[in-house]
Amino acid sequence: MGGLTHQEVAFSFLGRLGPAVWPRLTASQPVHVQQVFDATWIESVFLPLAEQKAAGQTVALVDGLDFHRRSHKDAVARAYQERQRTRVYESLDLRSDGWFSAVTLQLTAMIRSPVVCSAYESHAGDRNLGPHDDEWLGLITQVRGAKRWLVWPDTTGAPEEIVTRAGDVLILPQGMKHEVNTPGSPGYSVHLVFAITDEPM
Repeated sequence: MGGLTHQEVAFSFLGRLGPAVWPRLTASQPVHVQQVFDATWIESVFLPLAEQKAAGQTVALVDGLDFHRRSHKDAVARAYQERQRTRVYESLDLRSDGWFSAVTLQLTAMIRSPVVCSAYESHAGDRNLGPHDDEWLGLITQVRGAKRWLVWPDTTGAPEEIVTRAGDVLILPQGMKHEVNTPGSPGYSVHLVFAITDEPM
């Protein structure tokens, strides 16, 4: 990041995120805000993924509703080669050190609800969760590549398609059914999920 400290990156991230999302966090429908972040800037921020994974960071390889967890980077790489699956770097804010930890702490303080940050890394064709819903409000930042989301705002209707690209933010209400995959172009995706829970502080 050109010599910027974790705190400086976090400050810049929050400064861009705030005006785009604060008024929309209570929306009952999905909200897709394009180019909240400059794509070149967000793609350059450091994330401890793959070979740079922190030693204590667990990675869940997603296969439908099954999560196969590994912690050693060689074991993660082997498991992925055996069966290509989305990799989830769980609780990144607690198990790895970086700007995302500072952002998570600040979001928790500002929103006054517990927030957990995880990173999702995938290639086109990787297995994923399939249609599901989450028990949290998802504040999703596309960091690299692109992700295709099918979202069901109305459970009895047709899904809405949303494609997030580097720099975009998607607000996904708690409990909203969705399914994701990585499109063939560019064929790769990294997104962060800041999961905002409704548990008391």
